[in-house]
Amino acid sequence: MNAVGSNLHCLVTLRCTLHIGKAAEITRIKKPMESIKTRGLVLKEYEAGESDKRLLLLCKEHGRMMIYARGARKPKSKFMASAQLFTYSDFVLTAGRGFHALAQAQVIESFYGLRTDYDALTAAHLVVEVCEKTLLEDTQCDELLLLALKALGYLNKQKLPPLQVASVFFIRFFAYYGLAPETQGCTVCGEIADTEMYISAEGLICRIHKPGYGIRLSQAGVYALRHILGRELTGAFLFNARDDVIKELWETSQMLWRCHFDWKLKTTEFI
Repeated sequence: MNAVGSNLHCLVTLRCTLHIGKAAEITRIKKPMESIKTRGLVLKEYEAGESDKRLLLLCKEHGRMMIYARGARKPKSKFMASAQLFTYSDFVLTAGRGFHALAQAQVIESFYGLRTDYDALTAAHLVVEVCEKTLLEDTQCDELLLLALKALGYLNKQKLPPLQVASVFFIRFFAYYGLAPETQGCTVCGEIADTEMYISAEGLICRIHKPGYGIRLSQAGVYALRHILGRELTGAFLFNARDDVIKELWETSQMLWRCHFDWKLKTTEFI
């Protein structure tokens, strides 16, 4: 091989070596993690590690999600505000091995006013407890998210009695799952009465067919129940009622819970 051929052979060998080296480098580049953009409400927070948190979220379009917020408990963490209970935020999540990690967050609403009133705060805890206990994995729950946000919003403003907001939340919660009681007339005889009636899990019952269990509803209570179930969501919370009528609605909501679920909500002990 002459000098020119020898130099050409060396040049080709060098280029091949460099090409193979670059290919090897390319194969070592990690594939970018898949990211998810969503909006979510923090239902529960858990301490993890020395300064991290695990957050249970009710997310738009994704339903129930457990995510990991690294460093969220540090005083200067960029996730400190968005990793608080009741906070509603825009989230960017990256998929990990069996979980999602918080990459970015922007607070939309912190509902900070809840912390200034004991009754409002207790009712807010009840709202998120109901969501936490009843949500299923991988189930879209956008209407339930909207219901929870409406309830927290009214509690945060503190312009309605907290027990009224909690009662409306429960009754609309059952309507969301198709478990709302019949309110047009007696479920036994069909009588449409404007006087006091009784309410069972199935619906209203007239005094003639008074059930062995159920809650007595005054005329105002019957009207309020029909209002809650018949109006669009925002308007369902807005009505004026005496304390005794609000108590009837609350007892109705808890009767419905006992009929459909076999466990007790811890927060109800403080209502």
